[in-house]
Amino acid sequence: MFTVNRNPTPSDLRGFGWAMLIGFGGIGALTWLLPWIRGIDGAAAGWSGSRGQIASLCFWALGASMGLVGLTSPVAAKPVYVIWMSLTVPIGLVMSTILLTVLFILLLPVFSIIVRFGDPLRKQRHARNSYWEDPKPYESTMERMARPF
Repeated sequence: MFTVNRNPTPSDLRGFGWAMLIGFGGIGALTWLLPWIRGIDGAAAGWSGSRGQIASLCFWALGASMGLVGLTSPVAAKPVYVIWMSLTVPIGLVMSTILLTVLFILLLPVFSIIVRFGDPLRKQRHARNSYWEDPKPYESTMERMARPF
């Protein structure tokens, strides 16, 4: 199982600060521009005072404050880091389990069908004495020598 690093190094805390700054900044930009991208009537890229834009400002303020604390004062960022990681590690465990299960259920049967009905390794199903393939002759030119495979 995963554990939370309760004694992060200053480098870990600076990385946490950058992650918060970039992550919450991106979420804020997405919530700001999403109505405009979706073409909702009355949505504009400028200030309209909508709930989405107010949420964007909150995300940007949260990201800026957590990023500033993480980058300038690693000692003050340590409790925030420990609390944040304690809350997100279980979420990550659940989500990775769900995603891997879905991938296993959807991807492996498709791959199995392709392999079963195709012959990607050219191992023909009928009995032969050998799996040897006769080499195909090629013209020996300078261009061929430049790219041997």
